[in-house]
Amino acid sequence: MRVFPIFSILLLISNSAAATVAVDVDVSDSRACVLYDDGAVFCWGDPLSEDVPPFTAEKVDGLPPAKSIAVGRFGACAIDGTGGLWCWGIDLQRTLRNEKLVHSTSPFKVEGVPEVKEVDLGFVHMCVLSHAGQVWCWGQNPCGEIGCGDKEPHADPTRVPSVYAAKSLSTGINNTCVVYGINELSCWGSDNPTQEGNPFIYETTEPVQLSINFFGAMKSVANGRNFACGIRTSGEVTCWGSNIMGQLGTVEPRLREGWVGIGEVDGITDARDLDASYFNACAVDKGRVVCWGAPLFPGLAEESMSQPPTAIPVIRNATRVALGTLFGCAIDDGRVVCWGEEEVEGMPVIEGMRRDKPVAVPGLP
Repeated sequence: MRVFPIFSILLLISNSAAATVAVDVDVSDSRACVLYDDGAVFCWGDPLSEDVPPFTAEKVDGLPPAKSIAVGRFGACAIDGTGGLWCWGIDLQRTLRNEKLVHSTSPFKVEGVPEVKEVDLGFVHMCVLSHAGQVWCWGQNPCGEIGCGDKEPHADPTRVPSVYAAKSLSTGINNTCVVYGINELSCWGSDNPTQEGNPFIYETTEPVQLSINFFGAMKSVANGRNFACGIRTSGEVTCWGSNIMGQLGTVEPRLREGWVGIGEVDGITDARDLDASYFNACAVDKGRVVCWGAPLFPGLAEESMSQPPTAIPVIRNATRVALGTLFGCAIDDGRVVCWGEEEVEGMPVIEGMRRDKPVAVPGLP
């Protein structure tokens, strides 16, 4: 029998206790980032760094220890321990000021924002939630998604009027929604950006309240392309908007008019996290990751146009979920696993990954 010196045993215990644990993950299109409990951020699939499949994660250098992250089609952001906002990718502020594309592969600190609690990146705009419960937005504004009563671009962060005590936010393709006050819901922009002048529920340049009696008391909200979903305080998930690809998660919405409706996702009773992508959504329910809608965007021509709520195999103790167009990811027992498109143009997206086989991402701790 091999005998270990006492200091070696203590070192093994210390190293085990210090092991990094994933606490946050976000995905958009074909890029993703993960935040660990030591404040480190790892990302993969960022076209600004010329990362191509098969993806391997790399640590983001030049960041202070992060407390929260967000990923969008034009870049990614992290919030540090003092509420400072750091981003990399396209710099919306300088791009709009200079009227030419400005981007950086290294993190830069965003100017003109208050102490930030949460950040989200939309299609051509972004918003932050301050520790004071205010919402600030900037970027392109073709549908009024900045929420300030116009459709002009805003290079500088602009406070959204009449939104107070905000608790969470979600930026969509051309819209923004927040949960505020007593679990109420407010949205602005267009919930049907592909058909201007033909909204499902709202088309506005200023925040409008969505009736709590109709939508329910919400804890969080997630925007897709032409639909949205929210976690209710009861644990159910309510979705509204287009259901042409099963995005509402139910074949029997409680209100339906053609392919549009509102209803509760079948089988979900205790949702703890939620994300929506172009035409699909996923929720964490009792440790499972349950997804519905179009399976994944690139495979629409080959696959069924509608998938009922279905649990991703193997995942049993999930805490977070995030969706992109090529893959989705979840934190399961403190580690990140991803599932999705097996190949793109003959190349694997992530080695070994399939739609029914979540795998770890190479390069992660």
